[in-house]
Amino acid sequence: MLTVLSVEKREPKGRFSAILKRLPLNSLKVTQRTQQGITVDYLEYTSRNGRIDWNRICKAAKEGRVNLVYSGGEEIPQDCGIVPFVPWALRQRLCGNMVLEVLELMKEMPQKLRIGLYDPWGDFCDLAEHILRFTSDFVVVTKNVGLYTEQAGRLLSETGAVLCVSRNLCTLSDCGLIVSPDRIDEKFTPMTKAVLLTSRKPCVPLSCRVYCRYSFRLPVELEKLRPEGTDAEFFGGALYSLCSVYSLGSLVPFVCMSETDTQTTLSLRKYLRDCFST
Repeated sequence: MLTVLSVEKREPKGRFSAILKRLPLNSLKVTQRTQQGITVDYLEYTSRNGRIDWNRICKAAKEGRVNLVYSGGEEIPQDCGIVPFVPWALRQRLCGNMVLEVLELMKEMPQKLRIGLYDPWGDFCDLAEHILRFTSDFVVVTKNVGLYTEQAGRLLSETGAVLCVSRNLCTLSDCGLIVSPDRIDEKFTPMTKAVLLTSRKPCVPLSCRVYCRYSFRLPVELEKLRPEGTDAEFFGGALYSLCSVYSLGSLVPFVCMSETDTQTTLSLRKYLRDCFST
């Protein structure tokens, strides 16, 4: 079961607004809906005096206060007992899916495009194998060299493909397309025109294009459960991680987002072609 929170401020205006702001006019509506075997509790909090009673919301959420789905603009206090959900796991899958879709659309790889996968713990070996289908100019940077060395040997014997593996993060400095389903937490110097697709903003500043948010369309039946104003990425991520709707892990985003711009799969393909074809 999911718990989804929405918060709306409707501050009173007019000649009696100062008086009304002092009155307990705030309301909390709790409803429930079931679709496709998934039950969702909806908490709709309306503030009319500019204040939000987070403790009241926490009590109404009950067990759902942990991993509560909320993507509103009002910051949740850290000490109120509510733990907002963040869709890390689904973002990791969407990150990989977007890369594979761009490579599929590429048809012919740009001559100077080297691709790098940052997978420190060896959690995304399957993604490495899929990327290697499209290009031989590909390197994996990992701390789990043993696992990838074993995979490289298997791929060489089965397909003749050569998988390059490195411990050195600086190897990614030569890559025009960097894929990092996990967050990058070490410093290196990428080329400024490089593109990094990841699931979380890097811990260190990087002088390249960094995309870590993904936009997609939920299937129609699941979209019926998503309340207006709730971010589809957060809601879909909760369905994936908390309700085991693993089919969402095969979705291909139609847009990836940075702090300054967005790219579709087609526009990202064009950018990589323009930058690395000659």
